[in-house]
Amino acid sequence: MFKYSILAAAIITSLGMVSTANAAKSVADSTPTIDNVATATYSIGGVSQTPVESNKVTVNITQSAAFSLTSQNADGDLTDDYNRSAVVTPKGRVAFNHTLTNSGNVEDTYTLSLTQGGIIPNSPQGVGSYDFATTNVTYIIYNADNTQKSTNTVTGTVFQNTKIVLAPNERADILVSAKTSGNVGGDSQNLTLSATSAFFTTSDTTKATLTNISNSVTKIPVFKITSKVSSTLNLNDPTSKVTYTVTVRNDENAAYTTNANNIMVFDGLPEGLRLADQPNISVSNNATITSGNEGKGTSSSSDSIRVTLLNLAPGQEATIKFDVQKDQAEVLADPKNTINHAAVTLDLGENQVIYDTTDATDTKQNTANFYPLTDDSETTDGTVSTAVGSDSAAPLTSNQRAVSIVSPTKIDIPTTTTATTLVTHSVVISNTGKETEGDQVGEIKVKITSEADSKVSVVAGSVELVYDADNNPATPNATYTLTRDGNGDYDFSTAKPKNGAPAWTGMVPNSTATFNYQIESSQAVIDTTESITVTLIVGGQDAPTLGDRIVKNESTVRGLKLFKEQALNESCAANSTLTFTQGAIAAKPGNCIVYKITAFNNFSAADPRFTFDNVLITDTTDRFNNKATVQSASTAYAFPVKLGDVTNGNEVPATNSYNASASNSAVSGTVTSLAPQKYAAMVFAVKINAAGSATP
Repeated sequence: MFKYSILAAAIITSLGMVSTANAAKSVADSTPTIDNVATATYSIGGVSQTPVESNKVTVNITQSAAFSLTSQNADGDLTDDYNRSAVVTPKGRVAFNHTLTNSGNVEDTYTLSLTQGGIIPNSPQGVGSYDFATTNVTYIIYNADNTQKSTNTVTGTVFQNTKIVLAPNERADILVSAKTSGNVGGDSQNLTLSATSAFFTTSDTTKATLTNISNSVTKIPVFKITSKVSSTLNLNDPTSKVTYTVTVRNDENAAYTTNANNIMVFDGLPEGLRLADQPNISVSNNATITSGNEGKGTSSSSDSIRVTLLNLAPGQEATIKFDVQKDQAEVLADPKNTINHAAVTLDLGENQVIYDTTDATDTKQNTANFYPLTDDSETTDGTVSTAVGSDSAAPLTSNQRAVSIVSPTKIDIPTTTTATTLVTHSVVISNTGKETEGDQVGEIKVKITSEADSKVSVVAGSVELVYDADNNPATPNATYTLTRDGNGDYDFSTAKPKNGAPAWTGMVPNSTATFNYQIESSQAVIDTTESITVTLIVGGQDAPTLGDRIVKNESTVRGLKLFKEQALNESCAANSTLTFTQGAIAAKPGNCIVYKITAFNNFSAADPRFTFDNVLITDTTDRFNNKATVQSASTAYAFPVKLGDVTNGNEVPATNSYNASASNSAVSGTVTSLAPQKYAAMVFAVKINAAGSATP
């Protein structure tokens, strides 16, 4: 398929000048003549006659010059003198083929040159240029019999104004290996080859120069690279692994894209990561994938993959997969935002290698030399742009979670509580890991379980969370309420601010949250202890398996303890030494018995709410009225009725500070206030009646 330069042809004959169309030729003539006259002499009868001359005959010798310059690239159009739309890569090399033919009958000298640009009708006029210094031009001269006469190769710079001589019917094939300069994908650049005939320069300058205009369009594969990761990496589990999926697409949305052959893809893992023990590496499109030790880490583990022999037509995509684990010999610098980058290289020839990567900070990236400025971009937040040539890498999130439940409580509770005597149990949830906990549904939950048939139970709606973000006593804590869900659990993600607390955003590393709940009692048995089990339920991504998960809070039922003791005073003497006992004693008529009733508040001293008021101590006399008589203060006997504070259960009150007294039916007195862990005692004496007598 050829392209032709069309010039008018003129043929000068003996009949005059005739113009005719002659494709891709320019012809000029010169007309030298030969005038020939014959002469004759003759005699008649020996007498010379007058010489005679014939008529003149004239031969017009036509000297015909003609040459053509044709474009030889196969571009689908044989009717023009253009090489159209040859494909070239940025700063690449493109071939333009031409033929210069001397079709006249005279030897001619032609001056050849290259110039930038040139206008091709209905085609892009070009915005790029060619580098003549690195462009090569080969011109081969053939004899009329089509045998090669000579060949020369020079640079485009040297080629300028090159003169060649062609005899009639000789031709020169001119092969231009043009090197583009400054062009990127989508650019168009034109180049003009001119041939000037020396013959026509002197005879008819309008026909002296023929031109061919060649056009190249810059095309290049446009890579869209995407790196995704399947899940988070559990740093508490050395066997935890994630799957990376890297896709490379030849982006068909770039109008200038073209086939890409022998692509190389490289992925060197960040320090702290390595290929899994069984990495399951794979690649599509019949490419080849191998593992290596070329990542950014310093250990001996395999930490890179390389893909070769990958071919992609526009719109085609290759998928690369491999599994990754934490490299226990290295530190993962940013566990919450580890970016794994992939890079693509393609050798375009002419020392032009495109390097495209998802890493915008990689100094080796050179796509600006090959693509328009807007046709390559990078994101590292996992979003995938629809822009031409956009690359993306998703961050790997590594979790190192550690949560435990500690600090169970032991508290006292009355036998029966009221609204003002409810008590509060608590446990402490500690976040000793490196992740925020409890901000997602199901990450941190607590379940409270009472014993079967317990007299102590959790007060509905009383659960609160007191959050200490920094363990700094000078910083106020924040309080939140928690609601029990349908499973009977309290999910921290449902925490609602209380008393002006900020919105709940979870527990930051090294923080604590005190989980409080109130309990109530009903007719509980004093001195019994009942347990409430508090279970920490840890879920969500990479839930930790280590740490305490169950504690028991103990509730001991407390109240007023009353101890009654007795001592034998045989002589009823005032200063007798007495030994009190709760056991039985043997007495005779006329002996005295001294009773001591000790009241003890057995609540812990830590809770001042449980100070008892107006403790009425009573001992009715109906149990001994017919056997003994209470000794009043008016008698001469020792131990009249007294009620007072004592320091322990063995003491006898020194005075009747609470004004206890004896009546016909009882001995009684009221202690106005009995604080936790305090004692009060009442004593009185009775005298055993004489045998068969109701009185002493």
